[in-house]
Amino acid sequence: MAASGGYSRDHAVVIGGSIAGLCAARVLSDCYARVSVYERDELPSAPANRATVPQDRHLHMLMARGADEFEGLFPGLLKDMVAAGVPVLENRPDRIHLGAAGHVLGTGHTLRDEFTAYVPSRPHLEWQLRKRVQEIDNVGIVRRSVAEPRFDRARQRVTGVVLDPLDQGEPEFVPAGLVVDAAGRGTRLPVWLEQWGYQRPVESTIDIGINYASQQFRMPEGLIAEKVVVAGASHDQSLGLGMLHYEDGIWVLTTFGVANAKPPRTFPEMLALADKLLPAHFSAALVRAQPVGEPAYHAFPASRWRRYHKLDRFPAGIVPFGDAVASFNPTFGQGMTMTSLQAGHLRRALQSPVDDLARELNRATAKTTYPVWMMNAIGDITFHHAGTKDRIPWWWRPSGALFDQFLGAAETEPVLAEWFLRRFSLLDSLYMVPPPRIIGGAMRHNMRLWLRERRQAIKDRRGAVTTLRSL
Repeated sequence: MAASGGYSRDHAVVIGGSIAGLCAARVLSDCYARVSVYERDELPSAPANRATVPQDRHLHMLMARGADEFEGLFPGLLKDMVAAGVPVLENRPDRIHLGAAGHVLGTGHTLRDEFTAYVPSRPHLEWQLRKRVQEIDNVGIVRRSVAEPRFDRARQRVTGVVLDPLDQGEPEFVPAGLVVDAAGRGTRLPVWLEQWGYQRPVESTIDIGINYASQQFRMPEGLIAEKVVVAGASHDQSLGLGMLHYEDGIWVLTTFGVANAKPPRTFPEMLALADKLLPAHFSAALVRAQPVGEPAYHAFPASRWRRYHKLDRFPAGIVPFGDAVASFNPTFGQGMTMTSLQAGHLRRALQSPVDDLARELNRATAKTTYPVWMMNAIGDITFHHAGTKDRIPWWWRPSGALFDQFLGAAETEPVLAEWFLRRFSLLDSLYMVPPPRIIGGAMRHNMRLWLRERRQAIKDRRGAVTTLRSL
């Protein structure tokens, strides 16, 4: 079996068996006779944390757009997750407490447009995907480490991968028509490119300095209605938290600090932060929380985007995928959804008549990465005291200030809050740029608020003058 570009579609290799690697394998299974996924970690047969995925012990949020994309890749996934006890919130914004940049959005009890949120834990979602990939006849998941791809300098293409030896044996070469690097943030592809005579990609970074502390717990049902709780950091508060109700009656409380602020490290200290950042009814419920296991800690120093689409030359036979391309600020909860979008890009690139698969995929990935990266960066620089060595466009800070005003209006205007919730979930668009009618609504709200405060100030001043005159 040969592709239009002259390379074999007999065998494809995926480096890494996490969510990105599983999505890539699913797409490749439709185009290649055989797909091999190489993962160094032992993969559990049931939902469980993995040693090589330290972030899976912390809060993960599946955006509504991501749920739709995963369902397209794995039909029946959402139904099976719900049957397994994964909470689902159908058009119920009152089940979501969303605090963004110091503002708590008021979405009311219903939304005008359809909105469904699924709340699986990261281990459960990964297990659901892995189970489905393992059922595909032409896909095999193998516990082996990939030492490096093999590069043919004469043909300027990758021809397969070299596996680390087993026991005292020799390294093993596995030929492949395509290698997908889904090794995550620890990817070595930039180093390999340099070794093969190519340029490394330009890397954009935002130094966010996030530190995590998370605790699983249980508490009696019905104490709080909300199943998704977010209180993000702001320019005045470097600590934030998220709390989600997952399957099996387990809650996860993740506290975090931006700009290298240290979150609380014990469960009582985490609850004290929740008392500070959340309304009183959460505190009343959390006094009955019973911790499960020990706290977990993690650090995420910087968001990183490797801009492969800017390279003039790129070897054939290999493509970067998932976090190997871009790793986003995890407090925004968009990473898994962005991977699901890239899976769609890979499928379309494989079906395209264009011979240069890497160029096609890298460009498509950049188009969806840019708006999300840009809005995250504006938020991090404006609200989270983040730094960067990159040149900051002049309009980023003013845009952040204007968006702060928009979020202030969304506290009491459900139409504005709904717009933000759907864009935050990446449903309607990846660009979080309000249209004129939304901007007009925010301006009218803020003007009414300013006039109300102005009238009250005049009234208070007149009252004070009257009081003084009567003395």
